[in-house]
Amino acid sequence: MKINGLDFNVEVKGEGEALVWGHGLTASIESENLLDIFEWHKLSNQTKLVRYDARGHGKTEASFSPGDYHWKNLANDMLSVASEVGVDKFIAGGQSMGCASTIYSAMLAPDRIKSMVLINPPTAWDTRKEQSQFYLKLARVGGFLGGWILAKLISKNPERLLPGWLVEAKKENINGVFEGLKPIKRKTLANLFKGAALTDLPSKEELKSINVPTLILAWTGDPSHPVETATELHQVMPNTELHIADGYSDLQHWSQLIRDFVSKTK
Repeated sequence: MKINGLDFNVEVKGEGEALVWGHGLTASIESENLLDIFEWHKLSNQTKLVRYDARGHGKTEASFSPGDYHWKNLANDMLSVASEVGVDKFIAGGQSMGCASTIYSAMLAPDRIKSMVLINPPTAWDTRKEQSQFYLKLARVGGFLGGWILAKLISKNPERLLPGWLVEAKKENINGVFEGLKPIKRKTLANLFKGAALTDLPSKEELKSINVPTLILAWTGDPSHPVETATELHQVMPNTELHIADGYSDLQHWSQLIRDFVSKTK
């Protein structure tokens, strides 16, 4: 599917109210399916679920400027994906990078976003500078090694990227989370991480203007997705509910929380 000059991999399942979903940095539709936290098959039974591989990820074509991967530009992709599949107003949602894309979508086109599902909001504001330095290091390493070798190295110590309790609970398929990273070529990987280093969430003052029902889900034990960002979003934005998973038993409720929230939005 041609979107903003690139071939995008887009998947549409189900009927009814549309939820357009964006995955996290170096993830993909495939890697999300392998980890299977969100139980998409259940959600597509009650809504029109639109998922896509972000530019440079999965089976979607890459662009070759770090600025192309700024969250605001990825938000424009999200809005364009929705338009291409015939959706005007929709529920926007995503995890990490996809969460940020969702927020920027609401800033760019507030009349099109009915509600939001924000999962694992990334580092922002005061914590973003340190994370940006980390991404610049990954840009150098990833640009040299490529996705396959980087995935192999990171998979030896997945606790660096995911909560230890999640790694323990998902031992059998935790490496699925790295499947999205493996096919990414060196140049694209460098641009992805450089783009992530360039970007930040809108200011807290700007976020006050987003007044749509918003579900925020966060987990503990993940420095790249600190609970503090989720808490700040909950405090600043006027129409939110926040749930924090402190272990795998809490995480198992997320799928139902999302389905209940989507049902209320209809």
